[in-house]
Formats: sequence, structure tokens, C-alpha cells
Amino acid sequence: METQSLAEIATIVGAVSILLTLVFVIIELKNNVAQAKVANIATRDQQIGQYMRYWLQDENFALVQKGQDDYHSLNETEKQKFEYYVDERIRMFSFSLSTGRLSSTPEFHYNRIKAFFKYKGCIECYEHLLSENLIPYAWQTHIQAALKSK
Repeated sequence: METQSLAEIATIVGAVSILLTLVFVIIELKNNVAQAKVANIATRDQQIGQYMRYWLQDENFALVQKGQDDYHSLNETEKQKFEYYVDERIRMFSFSLSTGRLSSTPEFHYNRIKAFFKYKGCIECYEHLLSENLIPYAWQTHIQAALKSK
């Protein structure tokens, strides 16, 4: 074989090896993304569990019930705690909607948002947080869409 032929074969082998390497890298990246999603879901589920356990403690649960009835009847300390409760719940809704892991449509999430905001005090607190510019626009969009849905 001539040197020219060997060079062309080496070029083809090199190109094929680069192509195979790229395919391998793409497959590995897809696997890493899938693993990261699973890890994020597990972490979020853990955080939701901690959140629920905290707010279901007797003292905290009493505050939630009082705040749900009438946000404006809370003293300043209670308002701060209730605002934290509402803010964290809104975060959970927004993150769940952005990943869509429980449903391919937002209807499931919208139903949960509407159930949360069926209490007068939750709406009052949300409106207060809006007036203070403490709710990001993207979260507001989710909530407004949910509240307007059937």
C-alpha cells in the first residue's frame, strides 16, 4: 500500500473514532441529566416532607389555621411566620409546575394551588406579599393561571 492510502485510511479511522466518542459523550450526558432530575425530585420530596412535618406541629398548625381564617388578625410575629408558610408553599407549587413530574398538564398543580388559596387568609397574605414585591413574576403567573382555571 502506498503512504497516501494509509493516510486516507487513518483519517477515516480517526473520524469514526471521533464520531463514536461524541455519541458516547451524548449518551453519558443524557444519563447524567436523568440522574440529576431524579436527585432533584428526591431532594424536593424530602424538603416537602420536612416542611409538612414542621407546619403540622401543634403550635405551628394552630398558627396556620388562624392565618387561613384571617391574615389581618395575626400579630406581627404571627404574620411573619404565616408569610413564610405561604411563600414556601408557593415555591413548591412553582417548582413542581416547572418540572411537571406529577402530571404532563398543569391541571393537577392548578387544583392544588386553588385548594391552598381557598382560604381567605392565604389570599390576603399572598396579596400582601405581592404589594411588597416579594413574589417573583413567574410565580405570580402560575398562581393567577391556576386561580382563573375551572
